[in-house]
Amino acid sequence: MWWKTLLLLAVAGILTLFALGLGNDPRLIPTPLINRPATDFTAPALDGGEPIRLSAHKGRWVMLNFWGSWCGSCWQEHPYLVELSKKVQSRNDFVIIGVDFRDTIENGRDFLRRYGETGYRHAFDPDQRIAIDWGVYGAPESYLVDPQGRIRLKHTGPLYPGWFEKVALPLMSQEKGIQEKTP
Repeated sequence: MWWKTLLLLAVAGILTLFALGLGNDPRLIPTPLINRPATDFTAPALDGGEPIRLSAHKGRWVMLNFWGSWCGSCWQEHPYLVELSKKVQSRNDFVIIGVDFRDTIENGRDFLRRYGETGYRHAFDPDQRIAIDWGVYGAPESYLVDPQGRIRLKHTGPLYPGWFEKVALPLMSQEKGIQEKTP
């Protein structure tokens, strides 16, 4: 009889742990990559032009946006990225790079034709090598890399109107203030 009580308690404990785990939002799990050097990559460009290399943009803030034509949330996010690209195109200190991953080149290009060209370049990562190196587990995911090449921010899920002003700009301004104080 005692083993039935013990078994019941064990099952109840496992179910409790399982239920607690379901309450955690994986988007809220912090990444260990913050303040670490960004993993450099060179990848073919979705536009068929010169390959895209992350380190070629060192000295500027880089927003890296992982997306795919298969991703419904990426469709939702896309109008904001088009708007953001127009808004920041005159900035010399900021660049956006898209990473189309787990996709076909035809579907990626078709997505941009259908939903609007972004005005920035996209690396093509069909076998997810870049995404795996960056710890991407879903799309869309965006990272903000500082001018020294360190990851400063990760955003999981679609970016929203005003995100740049509310989240990225304060961080960029804070960093600029720190750099200006450094002799």
